Amino acid sequence: MASPVYINALGTFLPGPPVPNDEMEEYLGRIHHKDSRARQRILKQNGILTRHYAIDRNQQSLYSNAQMAAHAIADLYAKANLSPAQTDFLGVATSQGDYPLPGFASMVHGELKTPPCEIATFHGVCASGVMALRAAALQVKDGRNSAVACAK
Repeated sequence: MASPVYINALGTFLPGPPVPNDEMEEYLGRIHHKDSRARQRILKQNGILTRHYAIDRNQQSLYSNAQMAAHAIADLYAKANLSPAQTDFLGVATSQGDYPLPGFASMVHGELKTPPCEIATFHGVCASGVMALRAAALQVKDGRNSAVACAK
């Protein structure tokens, strides 16, 4: 009989401090040095008050996608009281990695600097994170001790 599979912890990472809406275009830039005409309407409708950017006010990257994923996984390890050496499988999903090659999971694994384990990259727009979670669950169901799924 197959082993039951449980989610034991969730990790997160938000880059930089929360940026209020009135500072948003200082990070994203303006078109022809003018404020967006639709910004206020859209922000009123979506209800978002702050957001986090992986860029600074000069549009310089602060973190790569792989670094942000690795930070979230490191947070998971701390919350789950799990050693990276206990991870048998790392499934990482993204809609766009930092580079076409190597695979995104290879880049995240390299950022983590963790011991060798089986890895898999999942690409897609809407469901790649679910595919990574499903693959991780199947690995545990098949007898692996632990698996990590990450969506970036």
